[in-house]
Amino acid sequence: MSKAAIIGRSADPAYDVTFNFAQVDVKTPFVDWGGTCGNMSAAVGPFAIDEGLLPAVEPMTSIHVLATNTGKSYIAHVPVRDGQAEVEGDYTIDGVPGPGARIALEYIKPDGSLGGALLPTGLPRQPITLTDGRTVTISIVDAALPMVYVRATELDVDATRLAPELDRDRALQETLEEIRCHAAVLLGLAKDLTTAHEKVKAVPKIALVALPAAYQSSSGRQVTPEHMDLVGRAISMENTHRTFPATSSMCTAVAAAIAGTVVHEVSRAETTARLRLGHPAGVMEVGAKVAQRGGIWEVESVTTQRTARRIMEGVILVPQRAMEGKPWYR
Repeated sequence: MSKAAIIGRSADPAYDVTFNFAQVDVKTPFVDWGGTCGNMSAAVGPFAIDEGLLPAVEPMTSIHVLATNTGKSYIAHVPVRDGQAEVEGDYTIDGVPGPGARIALEYIKPDGSLGGALLPTGLPRQPITLTDGRTVTISIVDAALPMVYVRATELDVDATRLAPELDRDRALQETLEEIRCHAAVLLGLAKDLTTAHEKVKAVPKIALVALPAAYQSSSGRQVTPEHMDLVGRAISMENTHRTFPATSSMCTAVAAAIAGTVVHEVSRAETTARLRLGHPAGVMEVGAKVAQRGGIWEVESVTTQRTARRIMEGVILVPQRAMEGKPWYR
């Protein structure tokens, strides 16, 4: 997976900066502009501060960001020292090497990122029939980005398996991709499964979910069921994520709060304000404020914490023909 963020000052006074996200296919010359990324979202604030796109306020700068791909916004609370984004800190994240300064991300009313509803099909769960004749129950939820969920037990899969092992199971990956493509069609993103597979690769994303269980993380640490509320394995562009994407985790926290979803069915969370999600590298926490009003589920906000630091900078020289949209490679 390869990702890029295009960041600039916002012309709309309601926001400080804009963030346009690109999901770049590493196997084919294809870029999907349809989704967003929570981990990349965490880098937007520090970059904007360091590039002087807005005034730095110590000790904390709150930045209102418009994610142009989805039309949704979030607030990044970034620690600042000496006019620059602080990178040193003691906040740690399972799967991320080393501690850093804590960046809090608060997504405001993130439901319906595709312009529709939190439950795009109007149902918390529904059956789909695969091409091999199997019927699988899925949940499609759209909060921060659209996700499709399936219980691991439905596919006879051990959800505690780590990413490399899941990736080697090509039959499983093909089944998950077909389920994802079914969801893309239900969302109106593609007319059929073939189009979804070829042209709609970044969204929706798909995740396997299961009841809390013990397993050994990718770092060799033992993860115990009492320290999590559910097990999740996220797949993006037919690759199992080595942790769990930040934006996907936010959607998962929302899905866990909605009665009737397959995520709610496996979650053991006592409150929506804190969901502990077991992923290949350990456990992550995310919170959501979700309520049902007049029979309709709504999301007030979703919060998570990340770290970010600049690791490289440089200049890329792009051929003029490419800038004009003309073919320049063979």
